[in-house]
This record gives sequence, C-alpha cells and structure tokens, in this order.
Amino acid sequence: MKKTHRHNWLTYRMELCVIRLRDLIRPPAKVLTDVGVQSGMTVLDFGCGPGGFSLAAAQIVGCNGVVYAVDVQPAALESVRRGAARRRIDNLRPLLGDEISQVPSASVDMVLLYDVLHIDPDPASPRALLETIHRVLKPDGVLSVRDHHLEERPIVTHVTDGGLFRPTEHNRWAFQFEKIATTETNP
Repeated sequence: MKKTHRHNWLTYRMELCVIRLRDLIRPPAKVLTDVGVQSGMTVLDFGCGPGGFSLAAAQIVGCNGVVYAVDVQPAALESVRRGAARRRIDNLRPLLGDEISQVPSASVDMVLLYDVLHIDPDPASPRALLETIHRVLKPDGVLSVRDHHLEERPIVTHVTDGGLFRPTEHNRWAFQFEKIATTETNP
C-alpha cells in the first residue's frame, strides 16, 4: 500500500484541536460501544490521528484484546504513545503507514475508518486501502466507517464499489460493512 496524503505540522496541530473538541462532544468510548467494540476484540484504527478512538478502544477491549493504531503522520503516533503511557495502556500497537503490513491476515475483528476517506489523494478509488482492510479483517469482521466530510452515498459507494464489502447497518455514528469472501467476488 502506498503512503497517502501527509499533512504539514501546522495543519496537523490545527486538526488536533478540532479532533479534541469532537471527542468532548462525542466521547469515543460511547461511539465505539454503540458500533460494537467489545472486550477481547482485535481492533485496527486506520488514520488514528492523536488516538482518541484508539485509546478508548484499547480500554474497551481490555487485556485480552489488542488495538492497532495506524497513521501516516509520525506526530499522531507519538500522541498515541504518550496517551497510552499516561493511561498505562499496554495493548495498543502504533504503526506508521505501511507498517500495517505487519498485521496478520484475517486477525482483526473490527476496522475503524473514521474521517479518512475524504483525504485519500484519489477519492474516486480507495482500492488499495480497502484491499488492505479486507486482508486484515477476519471472515466475520466488521468495517466501521464514518466521515463527517462526506455524505452517505459517497461513503457507501467508496466502500462497496470494489466488491470487497457490503453494507450491513447504519446507526447515528457510523456505517457498518461486512467483508465479502474473495470466492464471492472471484467465482
């Protein structure tokens, strides 16, 4: 998977302020509980930013679960590391961009793709990203997508066009998609 859009430091700091405000208004733990994150799960937060959802997920999944926090911005991962250290969280694994290849195939219960689709440099085709997500998800895994920059139709279209996922649910927080078995997409 190629590295995608990198923000400069100032842009990242400004986004960080907006993200922290968002997390005060909509606490990540509430969102994650509502979308189905549970104790013992393996969760991958793709485009984790400063880690609000990653840190909350790590606390929810507990010592029998693991959370991979993936971002292309080193400053974001440093923020995740600091947050994990402050909270004494040891089940969180920060990964920089292409290090997602270290995540074993079919090992993840849920992938969080929150506020990421709109920053793909080719928004018409997030195929490489979705192929990576498809690879790491368990057969019964869930892709949870939200992007406040996009309306419902573009989100569903982006995720389903490649034939790797189909929509299953939409609640007030996110769209849920199930993984389509590769035998279904390539008979």
